[in-house]
Amino acid sequence: MSILLLTLGASLVAQPASDGHRRPANSPPKAVGSMVRTTFQPAPADFPNPERGFYLPVESDLAGLSPREVATAYAKGYRLIYVRIDLEPYRDRALPRALLDRLDSAFAIARREGVKLIVRASYNEPHGETGYQQAQDAPLDRVLDHLNALAPVWKRNGDVIAFVQAGLIGAWGEWHTSSNGLTAVGPRTRIRDALLAAAPDDRFVQFRYPPYLIDWTPRLPSIESAMSGRFRIGFHNDCFLASRTDVGTYDEDPARRRSQQAYTDRLGDLAPFGGETCNPADDAGATPRTRCADIRADGARFNLTYLNASYYRRLFHDRWTHEGCMAEVTRKMGYRIVLSGVSHPASVARGAQLGMRVALRNAGWARIYNPRGVRLILRTRDSGAVRALEVSGVDPRRWLPGSTSTEAMTVRLPADMAPGSY
Repeated sequence: MSILLLTLGASLVAQPASDGHRRPANSPPKAVGSMVRTTFQPAPADFPNPERGFYLPVESDLAGLSPREVATAYAKGYRLIYVRIDLEPYRDRALPRALLDRLDSAFAIARREGVKLIVRASYNEPHGETGYQQAQDAPLDRVLDHLNALAPVWKRNGDVIAFVQAGLIGAWGEWHTSSNGLTAVGPRTRIRDALLAAAPDDRFVQFRYPPYLIDWTPRLPSIESAMSGRFRIGFHNDCFLASRTDVGTYDEDPARRRSQQAYTDRLGDLAPFGGETCNPADDAGATPRTRCADIRADGARFNLTYLNASYYRRLFHDRWTHEGCMAEVTRKMGYRIVLSGVSHPASVARGAQLGMRVALRNAGWARIYNPRGVRLILRTRDSGAVRALEVSGVDPRRWLPGSTSTEAMTVRLPADMAPGSY
C-alpha cells in the first residue's frame, strides 16, 4: 500500500492532489522557467491511515474473527485492530490444523476489509486488574512448539500484521506472574528468539518490560539496523500514564526509573511503541497522569504510534476530551505526513522521465516503521482517468517525526499515456 499519493498536472500543470494528508494553499501553481511549483497547507482533520492511531480491540479471539465486526470497526474509522490468539485450550497439546486454518481465514477477513492487526497470542485472559495471580501459561517446550506452528501462518499473512506483541508468558501474556517460570532469563530469551523467528521478517515484535529490553540490547543500534531488519524489538506499555511507574512497568527506584525511561525514549526512534492506559488499582497510591499536558509530553517523547480506544476511557480518554485535546491526540499518534510543496516540469513527453522535488514534513509523534512504497497518481483533467506510477528510491521510514524532508523523485511516464493535461 502506498503512503504518498501525488496528483500532478500534465502539460503538467500542477493539480494539487491528496491522500488525505493535506490541502492546496490559496495561491495557484506558479511557473518558474520550465518548472511548476505548488505549495500546500496542512489539513486539520484526522485521517484513517494504516498502522497508526487508536485501535479497537475486538471481542472475539482471532480464530473467531467475523467480517461483521471488522467491517463495523472500519466504518467507525478504525484501521488498526487488536486481536488475541487464544491458546488456553492448548496448554498441554499441539495446535490443531483446524485452528491454524481458522487463523488464515481471519487474516483473509482483515485483508478484505482493509484493516491491519496487532496480534498477541496468550494462554489466559484474567478479568480485572487484581485477580491475575493464579493465571496459567504453558511449559517452555509447549510454547516453542506453538510458535513453530504459528510461524508459517504469521509469515503468510505479514501484509495484514502491523505489529506482533510478544504475549505467551504469564498473565495476559504480559511477561509477569508466569506459572511455569518463563520469566527467568533462559526461558524468556529462548521465547524472544522464537518470536523473532516466527514473526514476518519485516515486522517488529514488541515486549512488555524495559529491564528485559535493556538486558538484551544495552546499547541501542542505529536506525539503519531497524530499517534493514537486523533489529526488530519494540516496546508496548499496557499501563501507559497510569502511575509513577506505569503500574510496575518501570522501576520504583527513581534513578533506575529515569534510566529505563531514557532507554524507551530512544527505543521509540527505532521501533514502534504503543499499548493502552489502565486502571491503576494494583498500584497503591498511584497518581495517574491524565491531563492533556501529560499525553502531549509523553506521546511525543516515547513516539506513541497506537493506543487502545476502549481502555481505560473513564480516567484518560474522557479527560482528554474534557480538556479539549482529544482531536490533537488522534491526529498526532503515529506518523502524519504533510505535503509542503512540489516542483516539476511544466511538460513531459510520453515515455520520458518525470523528475520532481517534493517537500514533506512528519507532523506526527512517530515515524513509519513498516516498509512502505510511494506512488505518483496522475489524473487526466478531462476524463478523470488515473495512472498510478511507482516511485523508486524513496523510503518513507526515513521521514522522522518533527522533521522536514525534501525528496528527489523520478518516474518514467508510460509510452502509451494519452496526451493531455493531468
